[in-house]
Amino acid sequence: MRRNILWAMAALAVSAGPASASTVLNVSIEDMARLSKFVVVGKVVGQQGGVHEDNGIETSVSLRVIDSFKGTARAGTTLVFHTRGGEHDGVISHAVGDAVFKTGQIYLVFIEEIDGRLYNVGLSTGIWDVRSGQPRTFVRTLQDGLVLVGDDQLENGPIPYTEMRGRVRFTATHPQFENQVLQTTFGTRR
Repeated sequence: MRRNILWAMAALAVSAGPASASTVLNVSIEDMARLSKFVVVGKVVGQQGGVHEDNGIETSVSLRVIDSFKGTARAGTTLVFHTRGGEHDGVISHAVGDAVFKTGQIYLVFIEEIDGRLYNVGLSTGIWDVRSGQPRTFVRTLQDGLVLVGDDQLENGPIPYTEMRGRVRFTATHPQFENQVLQTTFGTRR
């Protein structure tokens, strides 16, 4: 069974019109971490368009891990996950509101597993730019055309690096979802 929650709430993760908007459930950083198999900071080292038999055109994103907040990925390893849309054999498909990555840039990425494949969580809501400076911070990289559903206030940052890492790691010992829709759907983290 396909369990793409935030985005697999078929009733909520729908297109609001032809290529005009995508809708996702707005959840806290902690709930996004609970949904994720991996939460990592990494540098995009490659992108490759391809076709998935059910999802159509997707992009495989290769991320060289710098730091892992959740999951078994270790610094120096490469983690490959997928985004909706991309380019394959001259055909371009755009998933409104999904993340846009730049090769060579560093991001914090929340990654979930769906049917054995890895995807960024919540279209562009699960992608954060890493800002240098003292302290290093994260700023969410929301894309145009994304409509958020829910009462939670969306945190866009900047959020200090150590605070974000602590909030993600907190969920390992506190697995209960805060969001009522997620509680009803999953009970505790998956």
